[in-house]
Amino acid sequence: MRVKYFKRLCNGSLVLFMLLGACSKEEKPSIPDKPIQEEKIVRNLKADYATKPFFKFSTGEVVKKIGADNWDICFEHAQLKINGGTMANPVRSGNAKAMIANVPYHTIKDIPSLSGLKQDVGRNDFALGYRSGGKTWYYMDDNMFYTPYSEKTMIIQTADQKGFVKLQILSFYRDMPNLKGETYETMSTRTGYYTFRYQYIEKGQRFH
Repeated sequence: MRVKYFKRLCNGSLVLFMLLGACSKEEKPSIPDKPIQEEKIVRNLKADYATKPFFKFSTGEVVKKIGADNWDICFEHAQLKINGGTMANPVRSGNAKAMIANVPYHTIKDIPSLSGLKQDVGRNDFALGYRSGGKTWYYMDDNMFYTPYSEKTMIIQTADQKGFVKLQILSFYRDMPNLKGETYETMSTRTGYYTFRYQYIEKGQRFH
């Protein structure tokens, strides 16, 4: 009906122009430049070998009963486990993928190549690294403190494949203490409390 209407009122060249304009709008929808969520900071998330919180980034919640793709990452002491891959303990039922990018958190604006993302697939082959020594988010300093790399950022595709996350661990100790002058013994009761920041976006969005 709309095409016939223009045929009655416009010449052929104008009709063609109007139709091409309409197609252009349909093929190139505007992409919002604002993120789905603002950056979030989680403080003092307890994560030892007995308490293993399962976290969902899109809602910012610790999942009480895990299943399918309702969790994205598990914090088991210093080890990070994603909900994707063939590993057990826990069983991965989602399709999360992840990588560690050796770039500062604030510089990441776009989703990197998905070819760099991987899953938890082998005995010690975790997507976000295993133990310290440059292969994961932390290193052990001279006092045996878990110290986050300041210029490492984790990129995660969520277990439901609907979104992406950039994540930076800020501290592994309750209330982010200044560790100067402390010892492994004096900090033993404050170990295993994550403070981290992250931003969740969906496809077509950009980080900020």
